[in-house]
Amino acid sequence: MNKLVIAFVLAAMLMVGNLPLAAQTKPPQALPDNVPGLLVAANKAFAAEDYLAFSKAMEAIRKLRPNNSEYMYQLVIAYALLDEKTKAYDLMLRMQKQGLAYDFNATDSTVNIRETEVYDYVNDLLVMAGDPMGEAEPVFVLPDTVVMPETIRWDESRQKFLVGTIKEGSILAVDKDGQINELLKADNENGLWGIFDILVDQANNRLWVSSSSVPGFANYDPVDKGRAALFEFDLKTLQLIHRYPVPVDGQSHILGSMVLSSKGDIFIVDRALPFIYRKSAGEKKLKAVLAFKEMVSMRGIAMQPDGRIMYVADREMGIMVVDTNTRRARLLEVPETLNIGGIDGLYLQNNRLFIIQNGIKPQRVMRLQLDSSGTRVTGVRPLAIAQPDFDFPSYGTLHDAHLYYFANSHWPGQAGPQKAVTVLRTALDSSEDLIPLELRHFMDKQDAAKKKAEEASKNQ
Repeated sequence: MNKLVIAFVLAAMLMVGNLPLAAQTKPPQALPDNVPGLLVAANKAFAAEDYLAFSKAMEAIRKLRPNNSEYMYQLVIAYALLDEKTKAYDLMLRMQKQGLAYDFNATDSTVNIRETEVYDYVNDLLVMAGDPMGEAEPVFVLPDTVVMPETIRWDESRQKFLVGTIKEGSILAVDKDGQINELLKADNENGLWGIFDILVDQANNRLWVSSSSVPGFANYDPVDKGRAALFEFDLKTLQLIHRYPVPVDGQSHILGSMVLSSKGDIFIVDRALPFIYRKSAGEKKLKAVLAFKEMVSMRGIAMQPDGRIMYVADREMGIMVVDTNTRRARLLEVPETLNIGGIDGLYLQNNRLFIIQNGIKPQRVMRLQLDSSGTRVTGVRPLAIAQPDFDFPSYGTLHDAHLYYFANSHWPGQAGPQKAVTVLRTALDSSEDLIPLELRHFMDKQDAAKKKAEEASKNQ
């Protein structure tokens, strides 16, 4: 060992010896294994300007919530604060490939990674992704008195849309000119609470309603907190036929979106807990038939016409594909260019899924082409992106080769004063490339350069 190396080693040993004992022996702090705990850790690290710990926490969060675009944004900032340009640019490119819209110039935290050709080009494209794209035609505007509409379905028998509201627990019949008449309203006789979804079963002359007791319901009684039920009405007379409550288990439930199978079974999503309930044809009770411990916030539900495959959207985890025969489930396979976070509405027609995303930037309506097995996305088309009327677009209904849907919502926490809800329609066969041609060329060049650098590194 030469004298220079020995001197360096001795100096290092002396430096360690001068450190306080706690600094020498303190093990690295283990990160929490859940998102709430990781968010607390990330916030503390950021406040303390411990950007390495901040990045580690955000990386762990991203692994648990890969579709959350806000967490992707925060992770880019973490890399920027550490001046890790390659990691930051790679993630920015991934975000752009997914059509996400952010401006990293809006925060001083990205100063370290600016003023490069890659950064300027990709950030400009991220900003451009927030420009309106596609088609969304206003059909009618609901009156100001209609508060918290949560479901809309087409009723062929009446040739009208049926709109269900949470605030009043009412079902309104609306024609395409926006003329409204009230069909049903929650009262002591029918026992309805806030209405979360409607199914029109014209073949069997039935109107099915999922209803739950939530604070947003005008006549909410804390005694009923967490109660939920499926209601069966005569479609023509609107007479209540039967009520199917969620079995009492000491937990709060919110029955949400429903789908009707070809066998007459009704499957219902629980928004509060990761359960799927089924009301089988001919039976007089609801049963919990599926539970997904990995799901966080389930919303939309759809089913193949033969009933073999069911799709369940989760705002954080994406879309679950369920084999209704085996009850086995797995996440829908999607390309890297698709982010499926923040979904509310989920609909299926001709082996194509239509999704309404309000939990990502930009808010958008997308069409996903499925393969023959129905378990993998083979094509992605944006139908409506960042439209001027969009303010938390939520649920809709398929009718007449269009998706009709709420452009805005009344849920607490929405920015600004509540506006009257507009119903838009978007053609199902609209089509524009998800990724502009210039971006495809740019990404191809980046991928080629990255592969070349990796090969050069291996040969060294």
